[in-house]
Amino acid sequence: MEKIVKVAELFDIYGPLLNEKQQDVINCYYNEDLSLQEIADNNNKSKQAISDMMSRSVDKLFEFEDELSLLEKSQQLKDALISIRELMESSNYEQAINEITELIENI
Repeated sequence: MEKIVKVAELFDIYGPLLNEKQQDVINCYYNEDLSLQEIADNNNKSKQAISDMMSRSVDKLFEFEDELSLLEKSQQLKDALISIRELMESSNYEQAINEITELIENI
């Protein structure tokens, strides 16, 4: 399950870097929940050909993340913003301001 979510997140970010066929196969499998056989039938390809394309496409998404780290950076930014929000809601304003300033500098 965790890989499915990760691939979907990577596809949201890096999908446009894949070619149209790769995008279609990933979208059908991960977003539309079609089986490899259904995708193969829809594209007049063998199940093995679709499986190979899927594997290469997913590998590409992970390669893009290894090089660019956009998903990781996005998660770090979300975590920092959540921390800032929690600090702003705290009652110790002086400490909160110092910690918020540090978080912003790290962003």
